[in-house]
Formats: sequence, structure tokens, C-alpha cells
Amino acid sequence: MPSKNVTILAIFYAFVYMSIGTFSSYIGIYMTEAGIGHSEIGILTSIGAVIGLVAQPIWGVLSDRAKTKNQILMICTLCASLAVWLIPWAGNLFVPLLIAMALFSLFQIAINPLSDAITLELSSKGVVRFSSIRTFGSVGYAIVSVAAGWLFAEHLNTIFLITSLIMFGCFLLSLGIPKVAGHQSGGKKVNLVSIFKNRQLVILYAYTLSLSIAMGFLFSFQAIYSKEQGISMEVIGIGLAIGSFSQFPFMIFFQRFYDRFGIRNILLFSGLIHTLRWCLYAFALTPFTYILSWVLHGGTYILFYMCLAEYVNTYVVKELKASGQMLNSLIQLSVGKIIGGMLGGVYAAHFGFQSAFLVLAVMGGLSTVAFYMVDRRYGVFAKLDSSQL
Repeated sequence: MPSKNVTILAIFYAFVYMSIGTFSSYIGIYMTEAGIGHSEIGILTSIGAVIGLVAQPIWGVLSDRAKTKNQILMICTLCASLAVWLIPWAGNLFVPLLIAMALFSLFQIAINPLSDAITLELSSKGVVRFSSIRTFGSVGYAIVSVAAGWLFAEHLNTIFLITSLIMFGCFLLSLGIPKVAGHQSGGKKVNLVSIFKNRQLVILYAYTLSLSIAMGFLFSFQAIYSKEQGISMEVIGIGLAIGSFSQFPFMIFFQRFYDRFGIRNILLFSGLIHTLRWCLYAFALTPFTYILSWVLHGGTYILFYMCLAEYVNTYVVKELKASGQMLNSLIQLSVGKIIGGMLGGVYAAHFGFQSAFLVLAVMGGLSTVAFYMVDRRYGVFAKLDSSQL
């Protein structure tokens, strides 16, 4: 029988990722139907990443210095549930939409990494198991992706009502999450810059960024491109759900994979899968290959996400754990989305989506080879095994 803490966190994670599946996966289509161009959509869907460059480090510091990290989580979930309504209010006017997306993103971007920081600390104390809790996030994402694909095919404007209700549910659930202290609240103050003294982490961030650029482009434009290629909204929803389910084995058995293969081999494998996915989009996008690309999704984003989360939770000092998780999100989502979404949108507007995915495939292959060569030359990760973690 699961404990109350496990139940609350499991439902909370399901709701958090439901909100992502509802909003992020379909907001591009909403904007397209509102008559907004690809370049403008790239900017609008990437503004959250721009906000994140400044806001996420600040949220991290505030969380580490708050009496409890939970206080900041409550503020962010409640404000996000209200701020999402600014987007339909802005209509199809670019500047008001930009402001609305920025204000919503200001609160939304902090929720995932802060939730991870809290849950990982609870996991290290034996209260819950992080990989299991995170799996429920993907369950929620999968469920809502299928439902949203069918619902939004007829009622796209309900995206805001559903997102708001789910985020408010997150706020209510956050009230019951066990308290986790901000470790700088009454002790020494640790400068965030000191986190970059870890050479392994800097190399991880560089490799992560190179592949996150492609993910940023994918999350911003895959639905638009797929629809242009004749793939229905229903198939898009099914693909997103399959992508979520494909992550389950990697999350459930992550610790076994981590102990057996090590962080280097896991991330090299993931780099190859990234590259294969972009090749499918560049050369052969059909309903079958679209579904196949989401079958492969489990080998991409989540592996980097889990490896970075575990690495930061283990190696970064406790006074900077929340800040470290914020930096993970900033590198993997914010910076990657700025380059992939914003600049990728400009590139796609001039040269087409197919050409953009081809460029990303080449980048993915080169980045994976570079990561391997750096490790082979300097042995940065070769000796990093489970006993050291």
C-alpha cells in the first residue's frame, strides 16, 4: 500500500506533466490557426526560454534560501494557473501575446526543476523513489496527450481552461508535499558560480546543450510540420502518448542501467538515438515514421534528464541543489529552446522544416562523436562508475 507522501507526489507529477502535454504540445497549432507566422511562433514559444535564462537561476537561489523549497513551489503553481488566461486575452496581437507568454513562463519554468529538487532530496532520505515518482509524470503526459489530441481537434480554445485547472490542481497538491528545507536559509551563502568548477558537469552541460537545441526545435514545431505533411491531430496525439510511454522502461530501470553501463555509455547511446530521430523527420516523415520517432523518444530527452538530475543531486553541495536542478532545466530546455525554437523558426521560415531537421541530424552526430572523443582523450567519465556515485 503506497504511503500518503508517495500518492501525493505521484499525482502531483502526473498533473505537472499533464499541463505540459496540454499546453506546450498544442500551443503552436493554436497560434497557427490564429494566423501567426512561423517566425513569430518561434519567438512566442521560445520567450519562456529567454525568461528562464534570468528567472531560473533566481528561482533556484530563492528556493535554496527560503525556509522551505515548498513555499516557492506553491507560489509558482498558483500563479501559473492564473497567468495562462492572459494568452487568450491577448488575441492574435504579437506584442500582447509576447508579454502574456512571458508572464506565464515566468512561473511555469520553475515548477519542474523545483519539483525535482524536492523529490530527489526526499528520495535520498528514503521517503520516496525519484525514478518511480517521475514515471507518473510520463503517465499523466501520455493520458492527456491522447485525450487532448481528440479534444483539441474540435475545441482548440479549451487548451487554456484545461491547463489552468490542472495547474491549480498542482497548487492544491503542493500543500501536502513533505517539507524540504532551503539549505541556505540560516547557514552560509554559497555563490552559484562555484557550481561550474566541476569539469565533468561543464562537459555534460555542453553535450546536453548541443542535443537540446534539436529538442527545442522539435517541441516548438513538430506538430506544425507534421500537420503540414498530412498527419492528423489524432495521430499527433497518439504519437505524443507513445513517446511518453516509451520513457517508462528507462525511468523504471534507470538505476540498473546507470549502475551497469555508466553515465558515458548511456549518453552516447542517447546521442545516437537523437540523431536517428532527426533523420526520420528529415527524410521520411509519414504516419508510420512519425509514430516510430516517438517510440524512439524514450532514448532521448529522459536519459539526459535523469543523468543530470542524479549527477547534480549527488555531486553538487546541498546548499546549491535547487540551483543545480534549475541549471539543468535552463540548459536542457531554456537555452536549447531559444536556439532551437527561436533561431530554428527563422531558419525554417527561409529554408523549410525538412532542411532544418537535416541540419539538426548532422549536429547530433557530430556532438555525439565529439563527446566520445573528449572522454577518450581525457578520460573524464571513463572511470566514473556507480561506486563513485
